Amino acid sequence: MVEQTESLVLEILRRMQADMAEMKSDIKDLKTGQIEIRMQLHSMDGNVLRQERTIAAVQVKVDRIETRLDFTDH
Repeated sequence: MVEQTESLVLEILRRMQADMAEMKSDIKDLKTGQIEIRMQLHSMDGNVLRQERTIAAVQVKVDRIETRLDFTDH
């Protein structure tokens, strides 16, 4: 009876160990995915900033053209 109990406990511990190994692997995958998402967000932020800079430069040029052509609202 003692051997059966020990065997049962060992089996449960082995299952728990396997489950924990799987959980560690899943957590590692989640962390990797999170890093990839952060990198994509950072890249998107950079793209937005470049677009805003380009739009601002175009606005300056449009304002200059309007001033030269006297298209300003009075």
